[in-house]
Amino acid sequence: MTSDGISADFLILADAAQVQGEKLFMMGGGWSLVWAKEFPAQHQMAVAAGILIPWMETNAKHQFKVIVRNEAGAIFGEIAGEFEQGRAPGLPAGTTQRVIVAINFTIRIEAACEAVAELLLDGALAKAVPFRIAASPPR
Repeated sequence: MTSDGISADFLILADAAQVQGEKLFMMGGGWSLVWAKEFPAQHQMAVAAGILIPWMETNAKHQFKVIVRNEAGAIFGEIAGEFEQGRAPGLPAGTTQRVIVAINFTIRIEAACEAVAELLLDGALAKAVPFRIAASPPR
């Protein structure tokens, strides 16, 4: 949880993801291993995040950043943006709301490695999901 109270509800790796009508749609979600036939390799992936916004943090701008990198710090993909969650009419006072973000990347992988997808909220690390990139075994 960041100092202002917003927090990451979830961070999921997937093959593809999108948000429509406040719902998350994804294909191939929840993986933690990428098999590459050879290096360098290109891999299509998505990162889906759920961000919880407490009542007192609604109607205020917040920043997010998603970084996908290897253990040495080389960045495969990065995207940043901002959001502002309003208070819907009739919503009971004190209700926490969820903002969902889906980001699709094509990453270039130079070698087998340990990697991580990180979600930063208002500049602070909120959630990280590790994954591994490995060479496919010969057939």
